[in-house]
Amino acid sequence: MALLNKPSIPSVVASIITHNPPVYECLKGKLINYHALAANIKTEVEKRAGKPTTVNTIVVAIMRFSDSIQEAGGDHEGPLHVLKAARITLASDVVDVTIKTKKSELLMMVKQIAELSSTLNEPIHLFQLSNSIKLIADEAEYAALIRGSLGKGHIAKETTKLSRLDIHLSPEVETTPEFGLFLTELLYRHGIKIHQTYIGEETILILDRDEGPRAYEILREEIDRSRTATAE
Repeated sequence: MALLNKPSIPSVVASIITHNPPVYECLKGKLINYHALAANIKTEVEKRAGKPTTVNTIVVAIMRFSDSIQEAGGDHEGPLHVLKAARITLASDVVDVTIKTKKSELLMMVKQIAELSSTLNEPIHLFQLSNSIKLIADEAEYAALIRGSLGKGHIAKETTKLSRLDIHLSPEVETTPEFGLFLTELLYRHGIKIHQTYIGEETILILDRDEGPRAYEILREEIDRSRTATAE
C-alpha cells in the first residue's frame, strides 16, 4: 500500500484551471485577473490540497502556470529533462473512492486498509484531503475485498472505469515544482482530461479508462525525446 503526500498548491491550481476550459482559455489569452481568480478558487484549492493557503500563494501559482502555458507554445522545453530517467506503467479498471471519516478515526481507517493490502494483487493508494481520504485501487479487488470492510457510511463517492498511470521519476522532480504544471498542460493540449494528479517521485495520474493508453503513448514519446535531448 502506498500512502501519498498531500498535493502541492501549484499542482492543485493547475488541475482546477485545466479542468475548466473557459478559464483556461482566458488565462492563455491573459484576459483574466489573477487575484479575482485566486479568490474564487481558494476554497476548492484548500479542499483538494488538504491544507489552508492564502490568495497571494494561489496568485503566484496561477502566474507560474500562465508562464508555463506561454512557454509551451514556443521552443522552450520546460522541465522536460525530469522525464529522462522516468519509467511509466499503466493500469486499467481502477476505482477512485472518497472516504469520509472523522479526523480521530483517520489513522484507524488507514491501518484497516493496510491490513487488507497484504491480501491484494494490486497496490492500494491512499491520499489524504482536509476532511476525507482518497482510495485508488483495482476495481475488481475493491468490489470483492475492500468495499465491504469500509462500511457504507464511510463511502461518500465511487468513480469506476478509470485508468492509473504511474510515473516513477528521479528525486530531481522535488526541486522542479513546475513539472506538475508541465505534465497537466502536456496532456490538456492533447485533449486528455486528468481526474486526479499526485506529483512526486512516484507521480500518479488518474484518467478515464479509454484515455489511459493514449496518455501512456504521449508520455512515452516525451520520455524518449527527453533522453535524446540529453544525449545530444
